Amino acid sequence: MKKLWHDGRAYCFTFAAALVLSAGWNGMVVNVSAQSLAQADRQRIENYGAQFVRAINADTPEAQSKAVPEVFAQSFIQSTSEARLAALFAKLRQQFGVLEYHHSELVETKFGERLSRILHVYAKAKGAKMWQDIQLRIEDNPPHKIKELAFIAEVAEPIALPNGAITDRNTLAWLNNYIDKLIADNDLSGSILIAQSDKPIYERSFGFADAKRAVKVTPETRFGMASGSKMFTALAIAQLAEKGKLKYSDPLSKFFPDFPNAAFAKKATVHHLLSHTSGVNEYWTPEYEKNWQNIRDNKQMLPWVYKVGTDFEPGAKFHYSNSNFILAGLVVEKVSGMDYYEYVRKHITGPLGMTMTDFYQRDGSVTNLAEPLKRGANGWEMVELGARGTSAGGCFSTPREMLKFARGLTSGKLVAKDALALLTASKTRGLDAQTDYGYGFELGNQGQVRSFGHGGIARGTNFAFQYFPAEDLTFIAFNNQNNGAYDDLRKNIVKLITGWR
Repeated sequence: MKKLWHDGRAYCFTFAAALVLSAGWNGMVVNVSAQSLAQADRQRIENYGAQFVRAINADTPEAQSKAVPEVFAQSFIQSTSEARLAALFAKLRQQFGVLEYHHSELVETKFGERLSRILHVYAKAKGAKMWQDIQLRIEDNPPHKIKELAFIAEVAEPIALPNGAITDRNTLAWLNNYIDKLIADNDLSGSILIAQSDKPIYERSFGFADAKRAVKVTPETRFGMASGSKMFTALAIAQLAEKGKLKYSDPLSKFFPDFPNAAFAKKATVHHLLSHTSGVNEYWTPEYEKNWQNIRDNKQMLPWVYKVGTDFEPGAKFHYSNSNFILAGLVVEKVSGMDYYEYVRKHITGPLGMTMTDFYQRDGSVTNLAEPLKRGANGWEMVELGARGTSAGGCFSTPREMLKFARGLTSGKLVAKDALALLTASKTRGLDAQTDYGYGFELGNQGQVRSFGHGGIARGTNFAFQYFPAEDLTFIAFNNQNNGAYDDLRKNIVKLITGWR
């Protein structure tokens, strides 16, 4: 698969998906009453998944063209053209070959009084070990046909989940056996922890921390968090706001008088940075990647942010961009008078006793860091990363350390509870967003069960942190591989926690 790394999170698109997205559809969630579809409608939509795979497998262009109006929304056909959508089927056939269909599953996610509907279609090339999760966005109004190919991810085979609570002994036994299977079938490595209050109810570390398979993963293995450490940056801003040293409404011009677009800098605020609604473009470009080994701190990132410019008026829409959190980290430095890394150690990780959590230099000077890995022709290979993380991501930690973070975060040790409520209140509802986002926190609502936290995905790095307030339950997961089995494990644990299927 072609992987686009423009925003630091691994959005896996095929060339064909990119072709469709370039047609101009804006991906917005439509205003609707948040009401789930009837079972008959769900079944009909899930049947579109089987039709979609049959169209990929069709042997003639004529058959693929005939399938276009059968599965795609008319509005999407008009904005894209039947020819381009038929070409999409051909491109997917070229990439994956003839697919074996497993099943389709419609997932509805609430954003306040709105719904996002994603059809997950599970299929794989004959003889392949891993399955493809083809994710298709569904139009809001009947006949609820496909309005976009959004994402294609590699996953393990979909399985039936137990119905017991996550705290149930039988459920945890099933989870343990499930991880055994993922290790055996997919060579999965990682470390996970599920805790009720401050007590772990399930904890397991498995696999290897290096490409040579010489170092086993232990509870003390420090894994990369990727974008998960955006939570630290948002908390630093919240702490400074509590002390009256800045306001969320402060404009960028106050901190960056040399910002290339002066008029924009007067409109864009700290609020816009933390909610990814500023309009500042993503610095993560192929040119930047050629130079990232030379970057050691946030100040060295600023020219790259300035170089990419801006895309839309502040507040007009949500667009996840690492540039926002580079700027936010520099705001922390300017207001506090401290180096960003020093600030995090002194005011966030230090007070919680998180002695194994930091933005380590990737130069071999710190031991027990999990190597980021990708599959190569002869097994796992180490992935090259930048020299050091930034305020946009790249911290290292362990599950037990992040449990300390969860307890400190929710008990008022880092910020007051009203400040945390502000950080974890949605700032993206009413915008063209498929993500419910606060200030540096991703917000979840699976099966009516609310959660907040932040995940992270980069090359050879996967991280999940979710706190479920009603249950006082924390879920933490780390993985150091480009391995679709991790995403399967993460999603299924969330389903076990929430009862969401």
